[in-house]
Amino acid sequence: MMNGYNKIIEILEKNRFRSDLERIYYTLSWEEPDRIKGLDLEATKKRVCELIKIRGLKDKIIADKLGITPQAVNKWRHKGTFFVIENLYVLSGLLDVSVDDLLVPVAVKKWNVLIEVR
Repeated sequence: MMNGYNKIIEILEKNRFRSDLERIYYTLSWEEPDRIKGLDLEATKKRVCELIKIRGLKDKIIADKLGITPQAVNKWRHKGTFFVIENLYVLSGLLDVSVDDLLVPVAVKKWNVLIEVR
């Protein structure tokens, strides 16, 4: 995820050779997780389960990769318990996404920035 400073620099770099314009205005808006407020574990579980369904992974395959039983996988997928956080790294590899893409934050920070370049 790109932080705000990098996003601003990227946009300015793309337009720095536009000398024909006296002023350029940019309005940037983006959202990023508010890491201080923590994770929404139920939404994270739903996201993981959706990705498993989309990828067509079976409980047995997941269990083999995580070193647990298929019953344990079934339990956290269907009965309200949640998997051990240590397994997120392996799951992210199985699902071909980053660990950050698996996690759902409780809150999101919204950024709006107006930039004027002369």
